[in-house]
Amino acid sequence: MKNVLLTGAAGFIGAETAKKLIANGFSVVGIDNMNDYYDVRLKTKRLETLDEKKDFKFIQIDIENFQDLKTLFSEYKFEAVINLAARAGVRYSIENPFIYVTTNTLGNTNLLELSKQY
Repeated sequence: MKNVLLTGAAGFIGAETAKKLIANGFSVVGIDNMNDYYDVRLKTKRLETLDEKKDFKFIQIDIENFQDLKTLFSEYKFEAVINLAARAGVRYSIENPFIYVTTNTLGNTNLLELSKQY
């Protein structure tokens, strides 16, 4: 079975992507930092429906944390990485632009670097 790393797995698009991947024979390791930009209960509910599936594993990890990601990459052999983790919301990006840089740029760079190494 092919392992896929799916970031942003607790988001709407991430959860639906996980369902499609599993339906098509993939094993999915979903990660999300579970931030409270919007109601965390929505994210938790989505994960509950995914946790029922035998080919899904959720791990709470922030893509900004290189060491946690490195541990994850060393534990699993990923055939693919789908990065759906991102900071959303235009208004908040004006108030706090640096959080967008760290998540959307540093986080993506971490994933690319570890994909190259592993």
